[in-house]
Amino acid sequence: MQIHIWASKDPETPQMGPYRVLDTIEREMPYGIGAITHYGEVIDLPPFDHAPGQSVIVKLNPSSLYEIPSNSVVHRASEPAANIQFSPILTDNSGGLLNTPLSGTYSILPRQGLTVEDVSHLINEHTFSTWKSGCYLSNEVVRSLESVRYALVHRHASASDANEELSEEGDDLLNVTVACLALIRPTRRSHTATVSGVIDVTGTLNAKGFFQQEPAEVPRIQTLFRIRPDDIEMLRSIFPQFLKVYERDTHGRLIGDYEPIRMAVQLYEQAYSIPAQQWKARHILWWSAIEALFGNNEDAVMARIYALFGNKDMAKGYRRSIYDPGDIPLGFALTESNDHTLGELVPLIYAVRNESAHGQRVGDARFIPVPHPLENDAALVEVLAEAATFIIRKTLIGIVQAGYQDRFKDREARENFWLHEYGLNGKQSKKHLADLYDQLGIKKTKSR
Repeated sequence: MQIHIWASKDPETPQMGPYRVLDTIEREMPYGIGAITHYGEVIDLPPFDHAPGQSVIVKLNPSSLYEIPSNSVVHRASEPAANIQFSPILTDNSGGLLNTPLSGTYSILPRQGLTVEDVSHLINEHTFSTWKSGCYLSNEVVRSLESVRYALVHRHASASDANEELSEEGDDLLNVTVACLALIRPTRRSHTATVSGVIDVTGTLNAKGFFQQEPAEVPRIQTLFRIRPDDIEMLRSIFPQFLKVYERDTHGRLIGDYEPIRMAVQLYEQAYSIPAQQWKARHILWWSAIEALFGNNEDAVMARIYALFGNKDMAKGYRRSIYDPGDIPLGFALTESNDHTLGELVPLIYAVRNESAHGQRVGDARFIPVPHPLENDAALVEVLAEAATFIIRKTLIGIVQAGYQDRFKDREARENFWLHEYGLNGKQSKKHLADLYDQLGIKKTKSR
């Protein structure tokens, strides 16, 4: 009998019309509710009687549209090319260290074909053979390419596998998605940045190109970070708002300013690409990212950070740990001696910043070992890197979650935000800081 497969035109509301026909397949037995079809789970059996056979409504899996089931009876004059681009992500297959493994496919933007999924079945020993034999790739790069499992994936169909316009749009979308996920959960990076190609009739990847990257080190606490299901859920939640900052017009030009946000994201990402040994260059970019969001007045930046992370209670923000519960793996403990707070580290961030920016030698005291949650001591500058990235990540995510993008369109809008939401301009910040230090019984010292 013939089975007519239907799905909602909006994949985010699978049980609400209007519906469209996806395919007609030949099958001996009818489907029941809950049955799994090539296109997704059957969620309804509608009384459509305009065609013989059975009609079913499925909860569409968008990635299924790029492969045609063998029992399809619909004539297709020419099939669109199933183009794919993906960027690997680091996840924990074992589920250890507080890192729950990913499972299945996660739809991020269904209409744009953007997912997080396991792509390992697309890759075999021949996928990258052209480059292995002709480009003298190192063994590390080859292993990186062939061992990709979960990835951020963008799929699109086109009349040919060389649609450069769609490819560029896909590159932009994938790059923005990678940047957003790196804010949510920064992880170590492999040599493989992105891979592009076409899924052929055998269901494997016909690779057309790839980009390499140098896998620079992450700050100490992030070395054990892995992408978890909760991180994907947050990506799904905030990405539509994050993407608005990178909207383009018909000529491909970015719409609006949003420079404080865009600059902070760009500097945050670029710093991770610099080897850890070149710590000054990394930190300078992270310091600049902080000032893109909080301003360039030292007192104002400190007061605003404490106020933001304390939900307008500066004392609470001063005591805020730079570690979240999910940051500490099983087998390690966060204690009073190895915890580090914003109040402890933000003044030190500025002390080191001022030494570096003003051409002074950074003193040996900045490299002394300090207690760390991962048991072995860490150099102070390494903990400062943890603090700086924590501040940038959490601030940007908070701005997007609250829908405050328009309040960071430019420098003037940013200053108005801190003044009207937190009552903190330059003079007020200095006074509030002095009051905070008096309240906590802290003697203020100059960061220089």
